[in-house]
Amino acid sequence: MQLEYVKAKNESLTCTFNGIFLHSSYNPESESERFVQSLKIDFIPSNIIVIEPVLSYCLKNLKERFPNSNIFAIRFIKNIKNAEPDYTFEKEFYFENESGLKTELFNYFGEGGLLNTFFVSWPGSTKVFSEQNEKTWAVIKELLKDCQSILATRQFFAGRWIKNQIKFFLNLSNTIQLNKIDIPVLICASGPGLKNCIPEIKKMQDSFFIIACSSAIKPLLYNRIKPDLCISTDGGFWAKKHLYCLLDQDIPLAVTPEAAVPEKLFLKDIVPLSYDDDFTKNLFEKENIMYTKAKQNGTISGTAVELALSITDKKIYVAGLDLEAGIGFSHTQPNSLELNSCIKDNKLKNIDTRTFSQGLESRSLEMYRVWFTEKSEEFSKRVSRVYNLKPYRHKLGFIEDIDIKTISSQKNQKKNYFTQKKCSTVNKKQVLEIYSALLKNENFIKNYFPADCISIARCTDEERKKEFKAQLEKKIEKIKSFIKRQEEGL
Repeated sequence: MQLEYVKAKNESLTCTFNGIFLHSSYNPESESERFVQSLKIDFIPSNIIVIEPVLSYCLKNLKERFPNSNIFAIRFIKNIKNAEPDYTFEKEFYFENESGLKTELFNYFGEGGLLNTFFVSWPGSTKVFSEQNEKTWAVIKELLKDCQSILATRQFFAGRWIKNQIKFFLNLSNTIQLNKIDIPVLICASGPGLKNCIPEIKKMQDSFFIIACSSAIKPLLYNRIKPDLCISTDGGFWAKKHLYCLLDQDIPLAVTPEAAVPEKLFLKDIVPLSYDDDFTKNLFEKENIMYTKAKQNGTISGTAVELALSITDKKIYVAGLDLEAGIGFSHTQPNSLELNSCIKDNKLKNIDTRTFSQGLESRSLEMYRVWFTEKSEEFSKRVSRVYNLKPYRHKLGFIEDIDIKTISSQKNQKKNYFTQKKCSTVNKKQVLEIYSALLKNENFIKNYFPADCISIARCTDEERKKEFKAQLEKKIEKIKSFIKRQEEGL
C-alpha cells in the first residue's frame, strides 16, 4: 500500500493511495467546497469530526460555514501532509482498533460532547479505506447508543441526586477518614459467583480488608461475615433498601453525596466520597469536611476497585463480579430487593418467570464488562477476580481469574484503618444557600440536566427551543421548592 502526492490540474496538491485518488485530480479546493456546502445538519454542532479528511482541504470550508464548532479528525493514515500549513484540526484521533478509538473518543468528549457532535466521512476515504471506515462508523453507532443510555440515566435521576446531596450535607453527623491499608483487599460484589466464594471468605475475613458493595452487604451479614467497609453510590430510591441492614451494625459506610441513604444511617460512621469533577467537592472544602477521592463509573464495582487501588499498594481481589447472564437470580441471596419483589409473585407470574428475565443478557451487563475489559491492562498487575468451584464464562481482558482457595489461607495482621473525625459544625443554612446559587450556575445545570441542555443547544427552531427551556425550568423549580421546604424545617 502506498500513498503518493501529486499535482492536480490546477497545480494544487492532491494524492493517491494505491493509484486511487483521495482528492479531485482537477480542483481539490472546489471539490471540498461542494462537499461542505452539501452537508445537511439540522442542529448546531459543538463539534464536527471528519473521518479521514486526507489533505484537510475541507477544514477551511468547515470553519467558514461553522465558525462556532470545534473541528476534529479521525485518521487512518499517519503522518500525512496538510495541503496548507494552517490546516490543523483541534485534535486528530488515529484508528488502530475499535475499543481503543471508542475509549479515546469517550474520554476526550464525554457523553454530552459526543451527542452534540456531527460525524462525516470524507468521500474519497470511504472508497479506499472501506473496511476501516465501516468499523469506525460501527464504533460511533455503539458509542452514541451508550451515551444516550448514560444521559437518559442522568436525566432521570438528576433531581433525585441533587435532593440526595442536600440531604447528605444536612444530615451528616459523624465522618471518619479511611487511612492507607497495609493488607490485601477483597471486594465483594453481589453477582451469583459470590455465593460459592462465601465459605472461603469466612476463612479470610480476619486477614483481608473486606469492602462490600451495597447489594452484597446482606448476603455477607447473613453468613456471619462482617465487612470492614461498605460502599454505596446509587442514587435510586430502591438502592437504599440494601443499606437498612446496616442500622443495627457497627460498620462504616463509604458513600457519595448523591447516593440514596436512610437518614438514620447518618448517625453512624460515614466515609464521605467525592468525585474530582463534582460540584460537591467545593462544598466539602467550604464546610471543612474530610473526604476520600473517588472515581465515577457506571458500576459501583468499578468505583470500589479504583477506591481500593487508591488506599493500598497491596493486591486487590474481587468476588461476585460475574457480569454475565445466567440461570436463576442475578444476585446472591438474600437480596433486599428480592424480598420486596417476591411479594408480587403469583401462579401466572411466578419466581421462575421473574428470575428467567433477570438472567437474560442486558446492555448494562455488556457495558460493565466493556468498562472492566478496557481498564484491564491498567488493573492487571494488582487486581484479580476470584471464583470458587465454577470459573466465570467471560474474561475481563488482562484481569486474571484465580481460584479463591489459592489465597484463602493467607494470614495478615488486620488493624484499625479509620481515623475518627466528628462532623457537627455543618452550616445548614449555608448549604441551602449554596445549592440555591448552584441552580443558577450554567455549568451545574449542564452537568445534571445534560439531555435538556443538549436539546436546547441543538435546536434551531425558536418556538421549540422555548418549550425545551420551559421543561428544564419546571425541573429546576421542583428542586427550589424542595430547598424551600428544608429551609422552613431549620
